[in-house]
Amino acid sequence: MSVQELGSIGELVAALATVVTLAYLATQIRYARLAASDASRQARAGSVLEMQLMQINNEEFRQVWGKADPSTAPRMEVLSEQLGTTADEALLLWHGCCAWTFIHWAQYRSMKTAEDSIELENLVREFYSAPPMVVLWNVDPYIKALLDPGFVGWVDEILAGTRTP
Repeated sequence: MSVQELGSIGELVAALATVVTLAYLATQIRYARLAASDASRQARAGSVLEMQLMQINNEEFRQVWGKADPSTAPRMEVLSEQLGTTADEALLLWHGCCAWTFIHWAQYRSMKTAEDSIELENLVREFYSAPPMVVLWNVDPYIKALLDPGFVGWVDEILAGTRTP
């Protein structure tokens, strides 16, 4: 074999190595982008959770919020009748359920495996079928309006028993 033939083989090997390296880098960039997106989503859910906890733990803030949002009192009256609570207790439950929905939304958007999906589906099936979550999910229009339609549809399919794995 001549030096020229060996050089041609070397060029072919180098070209293949370049293609493999580029494919590997593209895969790594894709996974890094997905990880960054998941981290951002988890951070948003964490921020919502902090806001919900602030409202749960601060009665004065809840009262001010109710004064500033005229739709709060009538919605909480409907929920309090459904739940057998006072309007303020219904508002506490509403904020708690909102926090849960954002946690589940972040998990839903981050699902990567069939096991992730099964675990979250089981959690949603049980949690959203029991009071107070079932009442808030089905009666209050705000919880669903705060979330993306894909997640809302996914939860509704689970609760209706029409979701196929």
